Amino acid sequence: MFAATYIINLPRSTERWSAMQPILDAMAAPNPICFEALDGMALAEAAIAQLQESGLLAREMAGFDADCMPGEIGCALSHAAVLRDIVDKGRDSALILEDDVVLSGATQSWRRRFEKAFADLPASWELWYLYRCFDIQHRTRRVTRRTVVPWTPQGGAAYAVTLSGARKMLRALTPVASAVDRVYAELVQKREVNAWAASPLLILPGPHPSIINRNNPSKKWVEKGINRPPEYWPEEYLEHLGEVAPKGFGVQLWKFLSQSARFVSRRKAE
Repeated sequence: MFAATYIINLPRSTERWSAMQPILDAMAAPNPICFEALDGMALAEAAIAQLQESGLLAREMAGFDADCMPGEIGCALSHAAVLRDIVDKGRDSALILEDDVVLSGATQSWRRRFEKAFADLPASWELWYLYRCFDIQHRTRRVTRRTVVPWTPQGGAAYAVTLSGARKMLRALTPVASAVDRVYAELVQKREVNAWAASPLLILPGPHPSIINRNNPSKKWVEKGINRPPEYWPEEYLEHLGEVAPKGFGVQLWKFLSQSARFVSRRKAE
């Protein structure tokens, strides 16, 4: 199914790597690779300047959250390095995991649910989310009871890519100028990558507080340092995107207009 499974792990986070072993076994993860993360918290000014000079990190860094910039930089550079490895090695597809995730639902049924959700994907898929820490129900398009076309798939804890998807995502991340999940979400919203998402979620955040967000009070969807992972967010968590979910007739009207717009776009493309 996948040529490799990358697990992004800080060398100092040995307990997280140990905790991932039974998870990987239950997943029957192919060719697991412990991929050394870049520790953004340890980056000195000279190292940042060197990364900027190399073209890996943007010189303008206003796209990062000021409350957690070092962590976001390290995380984004780590994901970019994984994508670069996939491209350099020419892997047809790969699964990418951060080192603090757990399986959603019963362990005994997980592999079966995973395989059924994967079977929903078209041959042209490029990005598949097993986890999203954010999405907007009325903007997603449900394809089957296991799969949606996502809209705001923030969160890079667990996703799979094809080689073509990895190339597109690496281009978007080079140089790194913002948090990785925001870069991916923009690609998805612009439909510049063929993205799909498991729904219900197949992966959930683990028990350890986020290294990036544990001390960031500005993110209302983070509770005690952990991204809250409900399938779709309640309205109070949509504020930072300026979203208000339509109700009743508004939902049906929005869906009708969206479907009509997609139909017109397809006819024009033909």
